This record gives sequence, structure tokens and C-alpha cells, in this order.
Amino acid sequence: MGGFIVANGTQGDEFPSTFPGGDWPEVVDSPRVILYNIRSKPLVKPHLIVFANEKGGVGKSTLAFHTCVGLCSAGEKVAVLDLDRRQQSLADALASREATARGLEVDLPSPRYTVLENQSGSMLAQEISRIGAGSRFVIIDLAGQDSTVARYAIALANTLITPINNSLVDIDALAKIDPVNMRVKEPNRFANLVEDLRRERELCGMPPIDWVVVKNRLRTAEKKQRQYVDQALNDLSQTLRFRVTQGLSERVAYRELYLFGLTHLDLKLFPPLSRLNKHVEPEVSRLISDLALDRANPGQESLYNSKETARCFKAEEYRNSLFATR
Repeated sequence: MGGFIVANGTQGDEFPSTFPGGDWPEVVDSPRVILYNIRSKPLVKPHLIVFANEKGGVGKSTLAFHTCVGLCSAGEKVAVLDLDRRQQSLADALASREATARGLEVDLPSPRYTVLENQSGSMLAQEISRIGAGSRFVIIDLAGQDSTVARYAIALANTLITPINNSLVDIDALAKIDPVNMRVKEPNRFANLVEDLRRERELCGMPPIDWVVVKNRLRTAEKKQRQYVDQALNDLSQTLRFRVTQGLSERVAYRELYLFGLTHLDLKLFPPLSRLNKHVEPEVSRLISDLALDRANPGQESLYNSKETARCFKAEEYRNSLFATR
């Protein structure tokens, strides 16, 4: 076999003469074909964490960014692939992080990262091997839509993370909800796609995907809505085989620090900003813990124990802007 089969069959990709179990399916980006292609290549070594939800506005890139920084801050080597080549939200946040590190002259723990411009299964595999070389984790942020390359990324995932907001409207990405009794009627297209990819992966003898649905942007005033969401997720988790964890609360500071490429974990490096909200840092740490990733160095101290601090007053504009986020 000459390479991955992609939807348009371009770039020299070839069709094998035989296919396990019978004739070729008509749709060449079907889960069955995707897993056959993946199994024809050496398995990637890094732990792949894929953030995917076909519904936008759920904080997917923000959650991916905090996960990335949390792992880097714990001493892990991390690489990032942004597959949303139009918005590039995660790549932009990491570029801002580099700019902040330069402006404040501080070494912020950061990953290698790139945007996947050539969107095909074969190029995805190449970029994972290239940028992920020497990394323990590769984080992949998908665009909020179905595509061939998104299907490949999900099929390759060790951990699949699907953020949702605390709303029955947002659960629509996973299932249809009966508006009368608030019960789950049936899984939706995205959930069915994930289940099909997982099933084909398991039939190929590959390790199962750990699917984690993260309740994100939680608000304390949504107690009743949260009860309905929790019940729906509990029902769905039995059928769709996912775990449910809590993500980040709805806080203005998350969004404002994100513009600088910073998280609350970083503020320890800045003495004038070191008085952290006592609820925020544990929230970020709990997120990483709840994902239950296979950590390479579980006992390693955080890099944030370093005594090095930023020269905060070198760049007055940065200092004033950062104080404004507090």
C-alpha cells in the first residue's frame, strides 16, 4: 500500500487490491477505511489527546490550552497540532504566550506547535511524527466540523476530550433530548461517528479510546439546568461509553489571561500578581488530574517551583494590562 487513502484520492495515495471482510466501501473516509489505513502504518508513540466537538462556542481551544500549559508546567514534553487552519485559536494563544515570555523576559513552560495546513490523513500522521518527536503528549485541537482529517485524528486518539457547556442545547452535539421529559432519545451524528471509529479501532486490535466529556464554563446560577444536564450525561455515558468530568468555571480572568497566552498557573512567576484566587489554581490542577492521563513522570515537581520570576516592570504595557485582568 502506497499511503493513506484520502477523500479525493490525491497526492499519490493508493487503493489496495483487497480489503478485510469484503469489497471496498463506497465512502473512502468511512471509519472502516480510516482504521485500515491507520493499521497499515506504524503506530505513533506519543499519547494523543484530541479535543473534538462539532458544536462551536464550548471553550474547546481554551480547555486544550489549559491542558497543554498544565502538562508543560509539570515538566512534560508536549507538542500541539492546531487543525483549525481558519481560526487557529490554539496556535494564536501559544504565539501570544511566546510574545509574553519575550516581553517579560521569563521562561514560560511551552510546547512546540504548528498549524496543519495540508489537511489529509497522511499529512496528519507525518506532522505527529515530526513535531511530536521526543514528546510524551501531542495535543490536537480540531475545528468544529466533520472532515476527513478530523476523523483520522479521532481514530488515532488515546484520549478524546469533548467539552460541552452546561446546557441541554449543547448536549445536542451528543444526543437528541426529548423537551417534554428531558430524557435522551437517541445519539446524534457526532456521537455515532465517534462510536463507529472506536468500534473499528477495537476490531483492529488497537487499545480503546478513553472518551472524556468535560462539562465546561460552569455557572453557579444554573443549578436546575445542571441537574438536567447531569441526568442526560449519565444516561448517555452508559450507552456511549464515556467518562464525565468537570472543566473550568465561567471566569472573566480565564479569557483575559488567554489573550496573553497565560493561565493562572503562570501567575506565580509574577510577584505583583501572585495573590491567586484560591479556587482557580486547584480548578486547573483538578482538570489535569481528572483526565487521568498516562503520565510519564508522575512524581515530578512542577516547574513553577523555580525561584526565577519575570521582570514584570520592564514592559509597562504588559504590567498594566495584566493588572487589569485581576
